Amino acid sequence: MDITVRRASVNDTEVLLPLVRAYRVFYRQTPDDAGERRFLRKHLRDKTSTLFFASSGERAVGFVQIFESWSTVRLAPVLILEDLFVEPEHRMHGVARSLIHAAVAYARETGAAAMFLETAVDNERAQRVYEREGWRREEQFHKYNAPL
Repeated sequence: MDITVRRASVNDTEVLLPLVRAYRVFYRQTPDDAGERRFLRKHLRDKTSTLFFASSGERAVGFVQIFESWSTVRLAPVLILEDLFVEPEHRMHGVARSLIHAAVAYARETGAAAMFLETAVDNERAQRVYEREGWRREEQFHKYNAPL
């Protein structure tokens, strides 16, 4: 399978929408055409996230979205790999690996001190991919969510 990975721009919004929608549905969210378009367009336009996507021919088949944060402890930027999704029919062909490599290369290029992610406890397939790529499960800190 011939896969190309490149950084997305606001001009890629429409080609990325089916992937964003499928990702949200995977996490049991109701499709929201206007909301998904607005979210994606805003972050790409304002450069508040960095998104890479994988294509097979003219079709986008996967994406990874990264957000920047800051670490006071490290006095440096850290990156959050917020989203990674590959269409089911394109899994097991190295697409996720290529997207992860693009994200890590971007982290290194930008001088980030660290990159981290969260995934669902029952998403064992994704956990295996991350672990194969050298990511390690957090054992030092607990994650808490505020009641909003």
